[in-house]
Amino acid sequence: MSENLDPQTGRAADLPGVIRARIRQAVSARPLAATAWVVAGVGLGILLTTLVLLTFPDPERNGLTAEDFADKTLPASVKLVVEKRTRRPNVVFILADDLGYGDIKAYGPTPINTPNLDQLAQEGVRYTSFYAAASLCSPSRAGLLTGRYALRTGISYPFQNEEVKGLGGWVESRFVSLLAYLGTADLKSGGNLVNGLPPSELTIAEGLKQAGYRTGIVGKWHLGDFKRWPKYHPHKNGFDWFVGFNASNDDWPVAFYDNDQEIIADIGFEQEAYTQIFTQEAVEFIERNQEQPFFLFFSHKDPHQPFFPSSGFAGKSKGGSYGDAVEELDGSVGTILETLERLDLAENTVVIFTSDNGPWYEGNPGGLRGRKGMSYEGGYKVPFLMRYPGRVEPATVNDAPAMGIDLLPSIFAMAGVRLPDDRVIDGISLVDETGAPLASDVDRGPIYFFSGYDFEAVRQGRYKLIERNSTYGWPIPLDKPVGFAAVTMPRYSPEGDERSIPKLNSWPKLYDVNLDPSEAYNLSELYPDEVTRLEEQLETWRTEFYRDPRGRQ
Repeated sequence: MSENLDPQTGRAADLPGVIRARIRQAVSARPLAATAWVVAGVGLGILLTTLVLLTFPDPERNGLTAEDFADKTLPASVKLVVEKRTRRPNVVFILADDLGYGDIKAYGPTPINTPNLDQLAQEGVRYTSFYAAASLCSPSRAGLLTGRYALRTGISYPFQNEEVKGLGGWVESRFVSLLAYLGTADLKSGGNLVNGLPPSELTIAEGLKQAGYRTGIVGKWHLGDFKRWPKYHPHKNGFDWFVGFNASNDDWPVAFYDNDQEIIADIGFEQEAYTQIFTQEAVEFIERNQEQPFFLFFSHKDPHQPFFPSSGFAGKSKGGSYGDAVEELDGSVGTILETLERLDLAENTVVIFTSDNGPWYEGNPGGLRGRKGMSYEGGYKVPFLMRYPGRVEPATVNDAPAMGIDLLPSIFAMAGVRLPDDRVIDGISLVDETGAPLASDVDRGPIYFFSGYDFEAVRQGRYKLIERNSTYGWPIPLDKPVGFAAVTMPRYSPEGDERSIPKLNSWPKLYDVNLDPSEAYNLSELYPDEVTRLEEQLETWRTEFYRDPRGRQ
């Protein structure tokens, strides 16, 4: 101990200071050797990190590979049976981006004014338990257009600009996947196993073209960067006409296209005019095709962040810039409805409005738990309005559970197009052969919820079972029982007692979403038989899906 005494005071020296001094002395005596050790240590760390990033599995892909979704697994094209009809309805499908369940007044109080959407609800049917096809942008669009769970297409996550991400983006993606493997994150996961909507998938547009429809899309595509891979262009997926973006409005560089011609390579922050541009293009599409049946898919960029409302709406809403974007979206809907009336097309046009998923950081989930990216109600449940004069009674409310995958079967039924027999169509028609909505008490069967390539939850009837969930909120590392976290979640067990309980969250969750739409009360202990039934149903579904993910008939 004497060697560690301060010679001035005779007291114990500052040990950390002594240690630092000895390290400096050693380094000064052998600088090259010390430097070599540091370099070797850093190099070894980089090597080990690289090996981990390259080799660890993504826990949410469940053994699936890109080969499972190769186009050869389904026919390149399919010939549908088209019924003879003297008249087929026009279809206008309007899709909002990241709009919450509570963001329009037809679904409850909100500071945002939405008179045109409220009018649409009064003139048609409003669904109270409608779920998006997914809780994220790209997979939701895949499910809407194909009538199939998006995982059958290989799409589980929003497509990103891979060229721009480069090596740094790859490292980031793999690092986040590592966190997912450890159970500490799962929203980003490992990305998609495909680069776009496989050409072998059948879309609403492709089916309606066989019935003589003129088809068009305006707005956001986000089902494969056709700038890099032309086979993912809307023209290759059944659409005759396209004006819009190749990707989301925040996935820079975002290109603006007129059909297959790039007009602007990157819209950047200059986005204020596009909702008005898209609306005018949609009006002109309707005007050009009023003499034949048409299908218009109006895929809005709003109210996805960042918000760039035009001068006529900026600063006008009591809901801030998000509210401005929603009110401009509502104004666009009003313009489309006015156009149909002006051209005397309203009576023979089905107008459908919904959102691709729940709200992200801003927006109102309507008192529901969760947001975009989660299997809670707030991530999946969205507004759904449908007007079809003479078929749909005005101001109808339908409480039946339904999902975005039901869109293709419903539109095909109204247009007289039979479903294909070479692949599984997961959705059901929400209308009968006349186009009238099915009653609220019709059981449409189970609805499944997924994150990554993992089916997490199921709803049938009034009960919803969540076995595990994506929350991306505190406490992320301890909340979802997957990967490393599944065995490290803290539990308490009294000494000498074989029983234990989790100190934080517990799974599974069982909710009566009719009685408790906010998913506040876990009923798993109250109704264990219901838990068992739904767990068995979910596991059977997983087994069948992973056996044949493309769903071939």
